[in-house]
Amino acid sequence: MRTEKSRITVLLVLFTVLAGFIGGYLIASMIVAHPSTITIVKTVAETPKDHYWNATKNLLDHVIKWVEKDRGLRFDQNVKLVVLTKEWVIKHWGLGYLNLTEVELEEELYKALFMVPESYNLTKIKLGQSGCTVAASADNTIYVVKEYFDPSKRLQAGRVLAHELTHILQGVYFKIPEGRFHDEKQAIRAVIEGDADLVALDYLLEHGGKAESQGHEEDFNPVTSIWLFPYLYGREFIQYLRELGGWKKVNEVYLRMPKSTAEILHPEKYVEGWEPRKVEFMTKVEKDWRILLRDRLGEFFIRQMLRAHLPMEVAVKAAEGWSGDLIEYYEKGEERLLRWKIAWENREELEEFLTAFIQLLKEINAEKVSENKWVWDDRIINLRVEDLSITLTENFRIKH
Repeated sequence: MRTEKSRITVLLVLFTVLAGFIGGYLIASMIVAHPSTITIVKTVAETPKDHYWNATKNLLDHVIKWVEKDRGLRFDQNVKLVVLTKEWVIKHWGLGYLNLTEVELEEELYKALFMVPESYNLTKIKLGQSGCTVAASADNTIYVVKEYFDPSKRLQAGRVLAHELTHILQGVYFKIPEGRFHDEKQAIRAVIEGDADLVALDYLLEHGGKAESQGHEEDFNPVTSIWLFPYLYGREFIQYLRELGGWKKVNEVYLRMPKSTAEILHPEKYVEGWEPRKVEFMTKVEKDWRILLRDRLGEFFIRQMLRAHLPMEVAVKAAEGWSGDLIEYYEKGEERLLRWKIAWENREELEEFLTAFIQLLKEINAEKVSENKWVWDDRIINLRVEDLSITLTENFRIKH
């Protein structure tokens, strides 16, 4: 069988089967990858044009015309269709997608911030998701996985195609930035996924379906909620903009992308031109420490850290006054040093977070040994308040 080798950029994410449905349909498995795009080199066998392919192509042709009309944008070339199998996806889109060094670092960060237990294995979780892809888009091609994508269920299958086709249009008409920080990347992905999800919802409603309630973060554990953020809140953000000025207003967001999850959670901030504050440390770490991570995590991440041990309403309220942050993570052999400076809008917001975080320390049974200093599981935790910022410092040895 003739094969075709191509270098492609997969637009953001791939649809997957998960335990909970967001908006009542299939959602992405590859959102666990950090970049907003994933570049791969792949080999795909030429798709046989059998009954399944013909049925899928027939539906695809219908959805292409519908999406062009709904979104007001036209495809610049023919959209190709490739049918894959679950076995092929696991082999080619499984381990090859994972940067194991980054995954291990991400796992360390979640553990350092009290979000997961020591037994948590992020690599195992991410590998387990690789076989659940339903559909993907890349350049001008739609990929569907035969075991999961059923073209005879035209309403739901059409909705999936509408979502993926919107990603293709985004690649044609808009220049999408990568973003510097985790927080900014999450916001950009929320725009992209929210746009595609709103088009998919339009398709569902126009073809006789009923809108389901949007998924809620409390339905998922905090780490999963971080991965799903673009799907949980992206559509609401895009809907807010469309109600202000139609698809023209949505198109304009690609010229000035939001820089933080705070703007997605509070779209009025984006409309008003609000931006997160730049945060820096005033002191340097000793030279024998090697930096592993320097990033901004954002309001939504802080919310999930708190939610891991506190009620949802407490976490939401305590994180809302966020105005910027900077986290640095260092290693020296088996030793680790984390420092995280978080800025707040005003003193009241700062005190609200401080109260919540101290309550978190109580919930995990950390022992207070002096003013603003705690010990937990051989970790030394310090808090320092300065003006409108709080700096968390943590020293510990890594466990294997």
